[in-house]
Amino acid sequence: MFPITLLLLGCLIPYTLCKTNLHVLGLYPMSGPWAGGEALYPATQLAVEDVNTNPDILEDYELKVDFADTKCDGGHAVDAMFRELYNVSTTKVMVLGCGCSASTLPTAEASHLWNLIQLSYGAYSPALSQRSVYPLFFRMVPPESTLNLMKIEVLKFFGWKQVATINPPGAKHEAATADFREKAEKVGIKVIVSETFTDDPTFQVANIKKQGVRIILGRFYAPEARKVFCRAYHEGMYGAKYVWIIPGYYQYDWWKIRDEDPVNCTVEEMRKATEGYFGIHVIALPEGDETNRVSGLSAQAYDIKYNEYVDHKSAELIGIEEAPFGYDGVWTVALALQEAEKKLQEMDPPSSIMSFTYDRRDITNLLFDIMSNTSFEGVTGAVKFTDTGDRIGPMQVEQNQGGVEKTVGIFDPARPKGNEFYWTRDVLWQGGKPPVDAFTEVHQAQKINKGLYAFIIVLAILGITLACGFLVFNILYRRKQIIKMSSPKLNNLIALGGIFVYLSIIFLGLDTNLVSKDVFCEMTTVFMWFLALGFSFSFGAMFSKTWRVHRIFTSKTVSQPKGIQDEHLFGQITGLVIIDMFILSIWAIVDPLFYHEVNGITMESPDDDDVILIPVHITCISYWQNYFLGILLIIKGLLLIFGAFLAWETRQVRIPGLNDSKWIGMSVYTVVIVSFTGVPVQFLFQILMPILPCSQFSFCSQQPSRCVLSSYQRL
Repeated sequence: MFPITLLLLGCLIPYTLCKTNLHVLGLYPMSGPWAGGEALYPATQLAVEDVNTNPDILEDYELKVDFADTKCDGGHAVDAMFRELYNVSTTKVMVLGCGCSASTLPTAEASHLWNLIQLSYGAYSPALSQRSVYPLFFRMVPPESTLNLMKIEVLKFFGWKQVATINPPGAKHEAATADFREKAEKVGIKVIVSETFTDDPTFQVANIKKQGVRIILGRFYAPEARKVFCRAYHEGMYGAKYVWIIPGYYQYDWWKIRDEDPVNCTVEEMRKATEGYFGIHVIALPEGDETNRVSGLSAQAYDIKYNEYVDHKSAELIGIEEAPFGYDGVWTVALALQEAEKKLQEMDPPSSIMSFTYDRRDITNLLFDIMSNTSFEGVTGAVKFTDTGDRIGPMQVEQNQGGVEKTVGIFDPARPKGNEFYWTRDVLWQGGKPPVDAFTEVHQAQKINKGLYAFIIVLAILGITLACGFLVFNILYRRKQIIKMSSPKLNNLIALGGIFVYLSIIFLGLDTNLVSKDVFCEMTTVFMWFLALGFSFSFGAMFSKTWRVHRIFTSKTVSQPKGIQDEHLFGQITGLVIIDMFILSIWAIVDPLFYHEVNGITMESPDDDDVILIPVHITCISYWQNYFLGILLIIKGLLLIFGAFLAWETRQVRIPGLNDSKWIGMSVYTVVIVSFTGVPVQFLFQILMPILPCSQFSFCSQQPSRCVLSSYQRL
């Protein structure tokens, strides 16, 4: 009797000493890439105190959260969880945590083997929504796949259709990025480049810039974000032309350099680089002063109470954005345990939550059903879960304005379809307007300047007129002795060849600015015929004259030049013309020219730096043109070399019967020099024109992408 009386007295002084402890395993990232436990652990402890002092919640029990540090790492998290679960002194009824996806994924995959419900106050990985892999998992935040919907809404609103992504390696990041890419492609948004970096993002950031993408979506923790933005500063990827969209759960002033950060930026440089970024995050503390919360605290009252709890240092704590979810997470656990206790007491025979062991699947199923049907008002808003254990709740987009994140938009899945997203505040743009998602490419054909072409035509017409004048003069005075001695028939061919060459210049300038694409290639063919035949007529006649002088000189009979008549020389010229016509005819029949465009090197427009000019090199080509052109050049080249040799051999010859031999030799030298310098220059232009900006050439017009095409490029 005495022991019973003593026990009753002990239960009365104080009453709480008779409460039974309910142990919940709490997994917190107190260190590592995201040490969100700094803010989350105090929030859960505050919630535990509020639950335990509430007479309407678990009145016979004392809720205990057993602390374990996951270091935001999967291996450490699993090790910490196993150590606690194998601690025979206490049996955990649920698992609360983790905050990082990296540590939540492996723990949630293992905790159900102990029949433990796991509730995370964070962890955004879309992979955690797989009920087949994580059958007993719930979380207090929407998954990244839901946050991706908000990102897409922002992109659609501003008309951005080309983006880049960058993130560290790891399943949690890759799954979120893959989900975004899938959703983006369905609405016509293209991921131009997707980069992954391990420690140093220098190369990856530079490659995004090289691709010309202006809208970059990053998924990383604050230490990695500082590395990326520092690199972005050095690459000039900030300001009015760029937009960064990143997670919004970083602590206040996260961009300020820490001593442990291996980055080469000052605080001022980081401030410039991060100005204007968008942060996408769930709404932790909704606006309003409602007090009908299960905890009795409105969002604002909780904020004040929590700030006092941490000695007014909440702004300095990592994970402060997630802290309210940790607070409501404890209340979710407490309410589920209380409902389970009530239902267990109503059983026949009555049972209790204290009878839970890691083998009691029946109690686990009961808790799972209760969690799936959870519905209450917490400080973070309505707490409900989907069939996959994900939280249903509104999200926000914040913009960094002057170093302060301000909410500018809300995405609420509970709103009517099509109206889920709306803006709450003006977005501030450093350039006064939203930037474009990428450079606008403007293809500009390299066409001949009309003024320059007109000038060239005038010169060609003057040349034709002069050649016609010489031709008429030569015909009218062909019987004059001085004219007769210079072989007027051959002179007529020289003049005719000159006319053909001048006409080829006119056809050369007929580009797509003046004729259609089909006619353009036909004009190119006509140009080649006029140029080849004109060369054969003109230089062939001069070569024949020089050859005759050489034959007479080597025969040592210089008094009578009649040994080699003009008819013999006409045969040589006819042979050259027949060869040209044969090659050009075979070329036209077997391998005709077709229209072709080649993009040159890009350059910024002088009028708009959002516009990239791409010079388009227009030409007519054929598949075997190099072979046909090579044959023609070899024949003409050998003719030039032989002609130069004959002219040099006869440089001292003075034959009274051939009064123009000296000038013919001079003409041969001139043609040889011009040809052997002009053709290599044409080859050089063919190589350089597609790869150099048009403005590099002196024959460009005032418009930087308009150039005169060389004759060889046409070929």
